[in-house]
Amino acid sequence: MKTIITAVSGLAAVGLLWVFFRPPFGKNIVHLNTDQRVVALTFDDGPSPPYTGQLLDVLAKHNVKATFFLIGNRVEKHPEIARRVIAEGHQVGNHTYSHPLLGFLPPNYVQQEIERTDKLLRQVGVTGEIVFRAPMLTRFLPVAWVLAKGDRAHVSCDVWSWDWTTQNPDKITKTVLRKVKPGSIIVLHDGIAGNKDENRSGTVKATDQIITALKQEGYRFVRMSERTTLIQKR
Repeated sequence: MKTIITAVSGLAAVGLLWVFFRPPFGKNIVHLNTDQRVVALTFDDGPSPPYTGQLLDVLAKHNVKATFFLIGNRVEKHPEIARRVIAEGHQVGNHTYSHPLLGFLPPNYVQQEIERTDKLLRQVGVTGEIVFRAPMLTRFLPVAWVLAKGDRAHVSCDVWSWDWTTQNPDKITKTVLRKVKPGSIIVLHDGIAGNKDENRSGTVKATDQIITALKQEGYRFVRMSERTTLIQKR
């Protein structure tokens, strides 16, 4: 009997951990639901001078639109950059106010982080849907619960650039191109959390290379707001 109780307890613990780390409710967008040669470029942790501006220049050169997930306290510090992102036709998303490990915090704190940043984004001119991405993609139980309560999706990805570990543009480019497929959501970084400044020049160069290479392969680029207009997978 003791063995059975131990086994059942073990299974229950595993089940609870699974529910915490992989909540079975709410929507988690990992890739675009399409078989077209379409990808979404997304950038986290800005706005961050001078790199957000340099990325905007690269995107303008290629006539490509992207989605920028901005941190609230950096929007407060650099509202003019956030306004430029919007003015140039890119989509702006919510990446929390202070970039905490959101999935390990209580729901009321999660709610405050999201709502505070939503308000800031509206103040700099965001209209329509505000997409959301948790820091380090920690869509754990508290995050999933808050988002589901507000009928709001979490935007994840299927292509990590790993540009927070290297600023070698060739390595970043190779990592992304190796993983890309139709419908991929690519994560790059134009800044770093905590109102810190860090070199992102490699990301800027890699973005130029990635766009050039993918265009040569017949890919086009969309914002997350365009996901519902794509041809669905058969």
